[in-house]
Amino acid sequence: MSNKTSRSLILGLGQTGLSLFNYLRKFEQEPLFFDTRDDPPFKKELHKKSKNPVIISNHKEIAFDEIRSCYISPGFEISHKIVKKLNTHKIKILSDLDIFLKVHSKKSILITGTNGKTSVVSLLQHVMKSLGFKVKSIGNNGFPVLNHIQEQLDYFVIEVSSFQIERTKSLSSLVSVLLNISPDHLDVHDSYEQYTKIKKRIFENSNFKIGPEGTGLDLDFIMPEITDHEIYNQEAVKSILLHLGIKKRFIEEKILTFNPLPHRLENISLNKHLTIINDSKSTNPHSLNAAVNKYKDEKIILIMGGLKKDLSFRPLNEFLKKNTKKVFVYGADREKISNEIEELNPIVLESMALAVKEAIKYSAKNDLILFSPGCSSFDEFKNYEERGSKFKELINKHVG
Repeated sequence: MSNKTSRSLILGLGQTGLSLFNYLRKFEQEPLFFDTRDDPPFKKELHKKSKNPVIISNHKEIAFDEIRSCYISPGFEISHKIVKKLNTHKIKILSDLDIFLKVHSKKSILITGTNGKTSVVSLLQHVMKSLGFKVKSIGNNGFPVLNHIQEQLDYFVIEVSSFQIERTKSLSSLVSVLLNISPDHLDVHDSYEQYTKIKKRIFENSNFKIGPEGTGLDLDFIMPEITDHEIYNQEAVKSILLHLGIKKRFIEEKILTFNPLPHRLENISLNKHLTIINDSKSTNPHSLNAAVNKYKDEKIILIMGGLKKDLSFRPLNEFLKKNTKKVFVYGADREKISNEIEELNPIVLESMALAVKEAIKYSAKNDLILFSPGCSSFDEFKNYEERGSKFKELINKHVG
């Protein structure tokens, strides 16, 4: 690659990469893309917006002395050789959040955590809108921040993942919230310690800091220890809005009008004799533990499984033994999982469909079937939404 005029480089042609392209092209020559994939997910969309987009897959083809600046997508591996090359050439690598927060930090409420991020930003948006604020929830929940940078709102509620935090040089906010930290994404982050350190960066340059006990940091509000994560999420929203000067009774009134998001402890019962809960959003042991804890007074038939992401279920043995009637394990890592919870004598099945069918056969009147996989969905499905939708389809087939 060789150009007379220096240009920006975007690492990764995904949803965020495309939003970077749309934003940057307003101020400069069209940016270049670097993506190692043969068919990046947003390649077709890029071609609709540009006649001759440049997508490079080999970093050796890049003339680094002609790169003005570089912007990185959340999913792009920071260990890639091109990152080292850019650092060698002293080219600063920024994220979309770097750009957005430079403009809107005083209106931004940043929310991160291993679990509950999307639920909290959705609930917070609902309550704030109901109270008359111009607000939008954006970020890791599927709405790239730069698509909204020119909007004139009272507040921006931003869901932030560990990948976004790690790739952002300068974090600043009106309010920052760390909901919780438990082992996750250790297939990408080097260690739990590194993952924790990244998550804690959410508090950098924040006017008001909210987090759990035990962070070792000076927080403005410490979240109470609540095992029911639905109530915990509500308390997080209350703490934010109380800081903004909203009266508690108004907040609580609006919380009651919120309809929970699908696939998050979603009650899909089809008759009064059997309770069925779709918690497909559960992608790690921590979220599975929270789901079982919520229904621990019921006769739980648990369906779990998928890809376990190097996380162990062994610490949950005693808890699950005490609080479940039967456990069904399915998916690519079913044998690994069953070995870790062998004390429970789980029933092991190849697919989610088989697990659902057998769990329903096993169930009796007044049981509760809890679908809380505790694992990634990528062995059978594109994402947890597709997995949850399939679960509901199977329930309709076998129960309806």
